Amino acid sequence: MGAQTVPVRDSEYYISEGNTTIRVEGTLFKVHRYILARDGSAFENMFSLDAHVPSFSDSSREGCSDENPIVLHGDTPDEFRALCWSLYALPAEVFQMPSTQSDVIRLIHLARISHKYTFRSTESWALHVLTVCQTSADPSSTDSISASITTTPILTQLTEVAVLCNNEELHEAVEPIWADLLFTGQTDDIVAAMTVADKLNLRPLLGLAYYLMMLKGKDEWNWNGPHKLTRDQRIKLLSGYYNISRACDALPSNPPTLVHHPSCYMPPGVGVQGTAAHTSHVRCGEAWSSLWSGLTLRMLNDGGSALKIQSVDLLRKLHLINHLLESLLNGNEDSAMFGSANMNKNCLRNGLKASEDKVNDVLYGLADCFVE
Repeated sequence: MGAQTVPVRDSEYYISEGNTTIRVEGTLFKVHRYILARDGSAFENMFSLDAHVPSFSDSSREGCSDENPIVLHGDTPDEFRALCWSLYALPAEVFQMPSTQSDVIRLIHLARISHKYTFRSTESWALHVLTVCQTSADPSSTDSISASITTTPILTQLTEVAVLCNNEELHEAVEPIWADLLFTGQTDDIVAAMTVADKLNLRPLLGLAYYLMMLKGKDEWNWNGPHKLTRDQRIKLLSGYYNISRACDALPSNPPTLVHHPSCYMPPGVGVQGTAAHTSHVRCGEAWSSLWSGLTLRMLNDGGSALKIQSVDLLRKLHLINHLLESLLNGNEDSAMFGSANMNKNCLRNGLKASEDKVNDVLYGLADCFVE
């Protein structure tokens, strides 16, 4: 049987005047009971129960000494130290915005442990400051705080604490930072995003991360870096490749639904089936289908090879189609070449909007492609 680890006193928050000793892993903290009982915390209930438990002497109560501490399970010394910092620090220290990576990590620890022990106002404040840090961070900046926030380990912790605390504002602030990081194309960052998205079931992040890894090809799927892909992740990638390949093949024959502009409709009583007016209206819809097919085929035959678009890069194909539609609207392309001369120009503008909406639909539906 191995020797038990002798706990050590925390260098900062083992306060000699304190009246409650708490052990977190191998570290002892000595703090004031009334401090821990504030903010409607779980410690308040814990200590109130102590008052109703018969005891022969104060020395038998948990927390009365180093030999009989209150033992917290599932926490780390860093987390409890962050809680003590929030309870004991001077206002000037607490309300100073984070300026280093260690400051951000301390706030993450604080949000996590204050959530667990229901320090409601402390949790809310920590999450708010973390959210402000994300929204003000510049990914291209080299200052320490911006650089630290945009690293994969910090983003992973921020994402986890946002989900743990069910904080939508922090989650929404972190999402675009993930996207910026993923589009840099580093394999280890993409795999880390896949892993955290799988763990927390974050569909938008999951879809984008798997999509970008799919585009890297099978050689990268067998990558043996620090974040090696699991068997389940490889199966999802194969499934996604198949599903997105089918969507790309069907793209020319599946234009977005066109909502005709009011100027394309005929006045009441005009445009009865079989009349010239009705034929003109139908012709606009047919022109849209022909235009979409023509743009798609041109992009595949010319633009695809020139721009080196992969056969399964559905998002990039759609973005290129939108670019061509904008060129048509601006008169930079020959409308007769694509058969759009028969389209109402306002309807063509609606078609571009429908195509842009299709990009968003595909983006948010990517997770459905990567299934086991």
